[in-house]
Amino acid sequence: MNSLPPVDAPNRHDLYEGIDYPRYWDGIGKEKLDELERTLVSSLLPARGQRLIDLGCGYGRLFDVYANRFAEIVLFDGSESLLRMAQSNTNGKAIYVLGDINQLPFLPSAFDAALMVRVFHHMNEPEECLDEIQRILCGGGQFVMNYSNKRNVLRIIQYLLKRLPYNPFAHETLTVEANFYHHHPAVVSGLLSSAAFEKQVLRGAGVLDKLAAACGPLGRFIPQGMFLAPVLGALTLAPWIFCRMRARKSSLLSSASRVIDLLACPRCISVIAQTSAGFVCQQCGTKYPIHDGIIDLRYQQ
Repeated sequence: MNSLPPVDAPNRHDLYEGIDYPRYWDGIGKEKLDELERTLVSSLLPARGQRLIDLGCGYGRLFDVYANRFAEIVLFDGSESLLRMAQSNTNGKAIYVLGDINQLPFLPSAFDAALMVRVFHHMNEPEECLDEIQRILCGGGQFVMNYSNKRNVLRIIQYLLKRLPYNPFAHETLTVEANFYHHHPAVVSGLLSSAAFEKQVLRGAGVLDKLAAACGPLGRFIPQGMFLAPVLGALTLAPWIFCRMRARKSSLLSSASRVIDLLACPRCISVIAQTSAGFVCQQCGTKYPIHDGIIDLRYQQ
């Protein structure tokens, strides 16, 4: 995303409100990148499944990639304005949950697939988030995500030419602006392993779109770059690295008939019961409203 607010914004739930994210994808270069990301997500997600959660779904950009693959889909975001756009763009065909990605409001083993695209590089507590995703996935559940690669080929060249103010080979996470982080592949690999995820596939993106942007109108004839993705992923040299992982645990997918029965209080991870006005936690009594089809399960201090 562009134009992020300062890190000291008064309410963390407001950090991504009012962002015109669709405009980010304007232009030939961004169109090519969007095409490639859609192709990658389609190839990495399971062909069929029971329940998918799109974490940080934004305005629902990727919904049509997986819409017909799963029996139930949850679109999850921390921004009410973006989630409202997603609701409109997907014609109400999903369950829309507003919440904190570090305190996911679901019972354990609620999903057999999770997607998180263009989110990891905005997180200042990635360990918490990965642990939470592991918790809500069942054993063998598939997790597809991407991250901004600090050690990509362009930065390596710039570094060797002494045109880069930092070392892309250093493992330290690089903060480039408010809530935007570049990660070294080894660091991400370690975080995923610590959260009990087993890597299965790596793909690279973010190369030919830059060439397309530089070529002006002729950029439309530049391929999206899917043929390069396996090599750039295996070498972890692309600006964006897509990963498909498997949850290393033995728990089965919850047998609940509806994903809405697997919603949980983010404060105490207890069952919540539906009422005429929304939901209420059976353990701590916290109430969570529903506003025009969006379930507000943001963490209550």
